[in-house]
Amino acid sequence: MEAYYVDVATASYRDALNRSLQNLRTQEGLPIEVYELDNGTNYLVRCVYANLKKKEQDYLLVRIYNYYFASALAEIILQTWEEAYVKKVLLKEYKMAKKDVEKLLDQFWFRLNSKGDTYLPETRKHLLVKAILEFLDSHNRLNIEGFLNFRANLYKCELKKQIAQAVNDFLLDQEHEEFICLLRKFLLSQRTKYDILHLVIYKNGEVVFYDDSGRNLNKDCLDDKWTQLEMPEDFLIGSILKCAPHSLVIHRQADFYTGTVKIMGEVFEDRVSYCQGCHLCSLTN
Repeated sequence: MEAYYVDVATASYRDALNRSLQNLRTQEGLPIEVYELDNGTNYLVRCVYANLKKKEQDYLLVRIYNYYFASALAEIILQTWEEAYVKKVLLKEYKMAKKDVEKLLDQFWFRLNSKGDTYLPETRKHLLVKAILEFLDSHNRLNIEGFLNFRANLYKCELKKQIAQAVNDFLLDQEHEEFICLLRKFLLSQRTKYDILHLVIYKNGEVVFYDDSGRNLNKDCLDDKWTQLEMPEDFLIGSILKCAPHSLVIHRQADFYTGTVKIMGEVFEDRVSYCQGCHLCSLTN
């Protein structure tokens, strides 16, 4: 009876395929013999499973071997095909400029492939392995490019969902960057009123401004229509920027105004510092 085998063809991933098959033999201990076959333009290899026949009693063992085989093929796809596919989707379906595609990939590609992140690469790999296993149940020849073009629809659907999430995150980041740039420009347009401005956020959420000598500046910095305990973050940000200090020191006793603190750090950059406890922090208002 003929030995069990799987043929794998590829036009673009010869080196990656050879490395994966070598790892299956040397690291995973899979008992396969690999033979190169003549197949014209495509690279074709036959993987013969030693001592396995196409008979019912070997079915479970074939499935186990095929799982390792499918996992190796999935890694090839994730590490080689996937990035090119993502670029194609971004350019054609999202009509993104090439420079934005490269920027998005620089910022988010590592997250698309980081375990534990929102993009769940293990979900993509699981769907891909499942699709390959199902294909090998009824076929003994798999063309990598053809398989990806006409099969693995659930995997491609999941990948597209994660691309959409990455695009959304990228656009939000772009909007945030533009917002920070506008705030920096506004700050530069203001006349500096204080060399150093201290912003103290007390445990009850109250906000008080001080100069470097400890003088309370709230009357100068805050509009009377707001009390310090009900101040919107955008108003607080505007108040700080209108004061246009050369340096900003943030004294924070509680987790109020988290957005303001983060944004001020981005706007003032190396001109902002954070105090964890001093005489201003302990003043009673």
